[in-house]
Amino acid sequence: MKRVTIVTGHFGSGKSEFSINLALRLVSAEAPVALLDLDVVNPYFRSREQRELLERNAVRVIGNTFGKDVGVDVPAISAEAYGPLQDPSAYAIIDAGGDPVGARVLGSFRHVLPTENCEVLCVVNASRPETQSIQQMRRLIAGIEGESRLRITGLVNNTHMLEHTTTRELHRGFELCREISEALELPILYHGVLQSLVEEVPGDWPGEVVPIAMYLREAWMHGS
Repeated sequence: MKRVTIVTGHFGSGKSEFSINLALRLVSAEAPVALLDLDVVNPYFRSREQRELLERNAVRVIGNTFGKDVGVDVPAISAEAYGPLQDPSAYAIIDAGGDPVGARVLGSFRHVLPTENCEVLCVVNASRPETQSIQQMRRLIAGIEGESRLRITGLVNNTHMLEHTTTRELHRGFELCREISEALELPILYHGVLQSLVEEVPGDWPGEVVPIAMYLREAWMHGS
C-alpha cells in the first residue's frame, strides 16, 4: 500500500470502520502510523471516537482542534494533520467526509500530499440504498473527485449488513466493484471483510483482504 491512504465513500459505507482496522493492521509494519479524522460533516461513527483504543495500539489520532471526540461536530481540523503527511517515514490514513461535501476539505491538503506515494480509495457498500448500482457509484465518485480535486485510484469492497453479513453480501459487493472497476478503469485494492468471514473470500479475488472488527457500533446496535 501507499504511505498515505485517503478513504472516501458514502455515509454509512463503513469507511471509518475500514480506516480504523487498516490503521491497526499497519502497526505491525514497524513504522509510525497516524489516523487523521477529517470528517467534519458526519456527527456519528467517526474514527476519532476510538482514540483510546487506537493510541493504546500505537496509532496516533488527529481530529479537531478542541480535543473532543464523541459528539463534537465542528469544522476545525488540527494543524497537527500536516505532520504525518509530510513525514516520509510515517504511514497516514485519512478518514475523509462521506460524500462530495465532506470530501471538499481534502482540497486544502493537496499541496502536501506525496503524489507518487498516495492512494485515494472509494469504499463501496452494495447494501446501502444510495450505492447499489454502478450509476450511483459513478455519480458519487465524480462528486468526490470534483470537490476534493483528487482522483480516486482504487476501490474497497466493504459490502456488509453488520452481524447479518453472509457470503452472499460479499459476492454481491464484489460483482458491483467489478462492474465499477471495468467501467471506470479503477482497480479493486481492498476487501473489508468481517473477521468471521475472512476464510470465505475466494483466493482469486484481486486486492488485499482487511479483516474487520466492528469498533464503532455499540453492543445494543448489533444485538450483542
